[in-house]
Amino acid sequence: MAKAASRTIVSANGPYDAPANDRLYQRIARRLVEELTGGTYAIGDRLPAERELATEYGASRPAVREALIALEVQGFIEVRVGSGAYVSRLPGQGRSPASRSPRSN
Repeated sequence: MAKAASRTIVSANGPYDAPANDRLYQRIARRLVEELTGGTYAIGDRLPAERELATEYGASRPAVREALIALEVQGFIEVRVGSGAYVSRLPGQGRSPASRSPRSN
């Protein structure tokens, strides 16, 4: 059986080999991270609406929504209900909130 093709991707946690059969929301999230890394958006910038992103990426709004949730979990964006998604951190700037472990001494 042939091994699925892979490509090296830069993610929030560093480079990794992404399988060619990633889910759509994962590919969208990766593209958004690349745009953050590339300077398309700065901290505090509002991302385009789900509808605009869906049109831009040729995807459904639920797939875009899942990608935004993935970025929110990683701490890159903050979703404000009724207002939109805003960049809160750029890739490579500190660790994600989920990876922090409080120490009690």
